[in-house]
Amino acid sequence: MCPRSEQANAQVKDDRQKQILAAALRVFIHKGFAAAKMSDIATEAGISYGLMYHYFQSKDEIYAELVRDAVDSSKRAIERVRADDSEPIDKMRSLAQNIFKGVGKNQSAGYYFVLMMEAMTSGVYPARAALHSHNQERPLGLLVSVVEEGQHKGQIAAGDPTELVLTFFSAILGLASLKVSGTMTSMPDSEILMRIFQPASQKTT
Repeated sequence: MCPRSEQANAQVKDDRQKQILAAALRVFIHKGFAAAKMSDIATEAGISYGLMYHYFQSKDEIYAELVRDAVDSSKRAIERVRADDSEPIDKMRSLAQNIFKGVGKNQSAGYYFVLMMEAMTSGVYPARAALHSHNQERPLGLLVSVVEEGQHKGQIAAGDPTELVLTFFSAILGLASLKVSGTMTSMPDSEILMRIFQPASQKTT
């Protein structure tokens, strides 16, 4: 039998890493990072304990990789919305609708949001650093600029744009956590969340 090519070996390694990461995400969500063990992840992935260490040296390394994946995925989703030519308030509405739809249909999408909440609250990925308006490489920093534009156009409520984005994203993280836990059977109407941005002049008494 001919040995595998370097390309084939790289593909096998990539597939195995994805398998381990998917398993680890489920383990971290259900057991928590502190209680999770490498052996738990190996069992969930259906591979031997020893083989795990050919791909990742520790659960900390796996956790860090999952957080990076979650952040990168969020950034891509935000960049897609930000790049379209719609009005700022419609960009925020489209983002909320897409996230709610994704979490409602795909359990793993909800898992990533729960992971991000844990990472932010534990200090692994500090919320303020993620949101700071001058840091446009951060996914939520991109949203701050959208909110600022919407405020200039009178479409979005006045106030600290960073705080508005923090409130918006915190609500999403919380709702995703409730959906994953089974407390909620479905995601609510995203328009409820959009009220965060409604200018005072548009609110009914």
